Amino acid sequence: MKLRGSYTVEAAFVMGMLLLAVTQGILWTYRLKDQVVGAMILEEAVEWVRYDEETPLGENLQKGLEILGFGVRVADEGTYLEGTVEKNGQKRELSMKRYEPEEFLRKVSMIEEGVEHGNSVSAGD
Repeated sequence: MKLRGSYTVEAAFVMGMLLLAVTQGILWTYRLKDQVVGAMILEEAVEWVRYDEETPLGENLQKGLEILGFGVRVADEGTYLEGTVEKNGQKRELSMKRYEPEEFLRKVSMIEEGVEHGNSVSAGD
């Protein structure tokens, strides 16, 4: 009869360890989900400001905004946009160059002029 009691104690120990491992796995999954969702929200917020989208959300992002529990802020630093998102002590940052369609069109028109006049365009130009 002494042997059966030791199985019960060992089974209780194994079940405790198993429950702890499952709980930690579930918590790790929720933290990973928060990181991914925060990164996606930040990317979209910076894109709104980058392309000067006319949305009320884009105007409020520079003041700071809370979306789904994430604190989102996008700062305009001249030619670069600096974005941050934070939740539960986890912080993520993103920096993007501002979209300048005028500069792109100038470069394309210069290339077209060069090709029309028979000039070759090198990779560095």
